[in-house]
Amino acid sequence: MWQSKPVLVLLLLAVSTAATLGKPLLTKITKGGASTALYTAPLSAGRPLVLDLSAPAITTPCSGQTTKVTLSANSTDGSNPLSPVSFAATATCAAAPSGTVGVAGLAHSSASFPAQVASTQKVANSFALCLPSAGVGAAIFGGGPFFLAPPADRPAITTLLSDGVPLRQPFSGNPGYFVSATNGVAIDGTRVAVSGSGALVVGLSTTIPYAQLRSDVYRPFITAFDRAMGSSAKVAAVAPFELCYDSSKLSPTRSGYSVPQVDVMLEGGTNFTVVGGNSMAQVNSGTACFAFVQAGGGTAGGTPAVVIGGFQLESKLVVLDNDKKTLSFTPYLPAMGFSCSNFNFTRAG
Repeated sequence: MWQSKPVLVLLLLAVSTAATLGKPLLTKITKGGASTALYTAPLSAGRPLVLDLSAPAITTPCSGQTTKVTLSANSTDGSNPLSPVSFAATATCAAAPSGTVGVAGLAHSSASFPAQVASTQKVANSFALCLPSAGVGAAIFGGGPFFLAPPADRPAITTLLSDGVPLRQPFSGNPGYFVSATNGVAIDGTRVAVSGSGALVVGLSTTIPYAQLRSDVYRPFITAFDRAMGSSAKVAAVAPFELCYDSSKLSPTRSGYSVPQVDVMLEGGTNFTVVGGNSMAQVNSGTACFAFVQAGGGTAGGTPAVVIGGFQLESKLVVLDNDKKTLSFTPYLPAMGFSCSNFNFTRAG
């Protein structure tokens, strides 16, 4: 009989551990107006916090250095909200962006929103963003599946995720998310020749509206797209973009306008592919522009070669796993009949 005691202890530990694990948290995402294009979530008693991939902490206007705040979301099974959840979090005192009550910093930091959700809810330090191009998108913090409806029998779109790309920290003191484009960037399958050698550092941002390229990368990149696109539909530039086109002469598809495809060729052989829906911004009723801009600052070393902006992240599921230190993402979802605005926010039960 003595041999059953370790088994009983292990069983009790397993039951106890399962009982203490929480469920992932779900929140809506709304895209702001053209003046800011910031993505917000109603995490502070229904009031908006800006979702910022580069910010290391939750921030809110207050006196002093830090304060305690109560944040709220819904637990989820990946398909529906289950029940409201409120929890105390530590916030840093700072001014709030216009029209919001603060920032939900998502960067790799113990003070970030995902890290505090993980510690208070006993879930994974991982989160999934489905940024909307219009309407309402969704975010899930804590891992698990992610379903979009209708119909109900569709598989979780997490099954469409790429292999995990290693996250890198190339800049000391910068907690943002970076990956390595070991093979650079390509236009319609042809690699863009960039001066110098070695991998390109690629950052992710939800507060920069459009992808920014360092000047030594931007010029050959724009030249390559211009050459691949041709001049038959080209029209005058519309700031801040350099290449613009008569959209009536561009063929619409489920992937957006039919234009040369952009591939950011990442470490491990995974490509972050940008099709027309994520590369061509409709600036007015008759004009669409190639939504990549030149970044300010230096030409190498201390700045990323490419920062993928919010527009290029929209209509994809993007998963950042701080436990595994990986980035994964789906293809452009509308091409497969999905939309980030189709999460079912009707409470289960």
